[in-house]
Amino acid sequence: MNPPPRVPPLNAGEPTSAPRPRTRRKGAFAVLAVVLFLFAPFVSAATRPKAEQDKIDFLIQEIRSSPGVFVRNGQEYDGKKAAAHVKGKLFIAGRRVQTAEDFIRGVASRSEESGKPYTLRSPGEPEVPLGGWLSRRLVAYERAHAGTKP
Repeated sequence: MNPPPRVPPLNAGEPTSAPRPRTRRKGAFAVLAVVLFLFAPFVSAATRPKAEQDKIDFLIQEIRSSPGVFVRNGQEYDGKKAAAHVKGKLFIAGRRVQTAEDFIRGVASRSEESGKPYTLRSPGEPEVPLGGWLSRRLVAYERAHAGTKP
């Protein structure tokens, strides 16, 4: 059996209608400008005092590195997934969260969907509300950094 004959493309030998590289760059720049314009309010909304951001980053790292199981709406998650979840909520909260206490109360304590509190089940310990656990971590952080300037 012979393979079917090769059919040349319809525009063989004709100039292509593909845009020149310069036009592509202009299009890519326009898309980038639109994306930056749309996301600029979210990026600027997430600015908060550095000392408070450092505390929030510490708390997120504590969640991420915890050996416990985080419970959200009846589902269990490891520390990495729980940290990613509260980090996403923090991004959405933006300017409404200015302090570590705001973060604990408004982002990392309960489900917006169900209103149920997040909990943490550490090995060999009873299940505790995540908000209380984070508050204790925050107090320890502030004691350890009491003499340092932000």
